[in-house]
Amino acid sequence: MDLTQAFGSDEIDWINFAVFLNAWNLNSHEPLQPNGDQCGRGIWHVVDTLLVKYISEKIKSVESLICSPRVDLPILVQLVTEPLAWHGLVIQSCVRSSLPSGKKKKKGGPVDQHSSLVFNDIRDSIHSLCDIVKEVASWIRGQIDRPEDESVEIILSSLRKKEQDEGPGRVFHVLESLIPSINEAELGDRISQELKTWSPLDVARKIVTGDSTLLSQFLNICESKIKSFQALNQQIAQI
Repeated sequence: MDLTQAFGSDEIDWINFAVFLNAWNLNSHEPLQPNGDQCGRGIWHVVDTLLVKYISEKIKSVESLICSPRVDLPILVQLVTEPLAWHGLVIQSCVRSSLPSGKKKKKGGPVDQHSSLVFNDIRDSIHSLCDIVKEVASWIRGQIDRPEDESVEIILSSLRKKEQDEGPGRVFHVLESLIPSINEAELGDRISQELKTWSPLDVARKIVTGDSTLLSQFLNICESKIKSFQALNQQIAQI
């Protein structure tokens, strides 16, 4: 099922809610019931599933950034910087509380059932979240590494389609018809030169350049989170 259909326009708010509900559940000191442990652990699993599934859906929907609606890219960024980041902090808190002095715990020490289950959930979360962020980072690199001329041509070809006669397509058609008809004697050299900088080709190049800058910043965020998850994975191995 498409999660957008399930949650409507508030999907990120619902995922954030699930993250904080899971955090609240972890701070609850109620003992686990013999047959009811899945109630508590299930929330953690739901959070992991929602994040991985929804981020995967958004990667597919923006598979080719320059050809797809740009509305999904901010959502993808928000997913990584909000619910995934919050869930990462919950995991980090659990790991740090297990190693309060930053020292390795003695092997063979008693570990209660609840802690053992939580440790398993933490390990699973770290692996799944790290993997999905790596997918995002890989997609971003693919976009950034695409030759500029190829990206520009794809944009121009897309906007030249007859069905693209509204929104960006309409603007493109206006620019394409206006630039060749500029009367420099009538408008003056300064205005004419300014108008020429808005030629379809130049506009397409500006779009590609802007995309590359934003995606590079997003890539830095993803790489930082990957390093964070990898560090947590090393810490959890000591527990």
